[in-house]
Amino acid sequence: MDASRYFDAMHNAMSTLHAGAQLLLTIRLQDTCGNDAYLEVKQLPGEQSALVCYSTMGRRCLNFQLFRKGWQLCHNADGQLTGRFPSSADSLLSQTDFRAYCREDRLDAARTQRLIEELGQRAGTNYVGTIPQNARTGAQITVESHLGCGARWSYWNQDASPCLPLAAILYWLADFLADKGHCCVLLPLPCPDGILCNRL
Repeated sequence: MDASRYFDAMHNAMSTLHAGAQLLLTIRLQDTCGNDAYLEVKQLPGEQSALVCYSTMGRRCLNFQLFRKGWQLCHNADGQLTGRFPSSADSLLSQTDFRAYCREDRLDAARTQRLIEELGQRAGTNYVGTIPQNARTGAQITVESHLGCGARWSYWNQDASPCLPLAAILYWLADFLADKGHCCVLLPLPCPDGILCNRL
């Protein structure tokens, strides 16, 4: 399963859970081993707080689940072959409930407002980093703001962050999820500015 399919599937699953919510921020992490991660921050109409929605299964594990589903479709309960293994993942994808791989937590109103302010100040400041010569290690991080005219930052995790406030926001979200007892692999960057992170 390629990364674009994975991210689209997770986005569609999260969208069906909160119809009408405004998408504030998306974060995609894609590494060379399929340990991808996906996160969305969204706000429901009339609410001051925000939801942090994130995937709990990367592309590599999802590939295994799809293979398992395909095996079940062509074998009976005794393990006897009764049909042909699907030639395409499309039908398997359409039968998979990706909502089962989505979790969410809630940001309070003060943190949500700070997030909106930081993103609003950087609207329209797109950034695309260069892929390193040794791209077999590390991961590509793509952050997209959906506020105002929007902004998109895409860079390799081994590079310096293109924006210190952006890096602080990402680490703040990672710490927030870690405090909730969830493993978060989105942000493998050293914190660029401890004071800035503490401000968030």
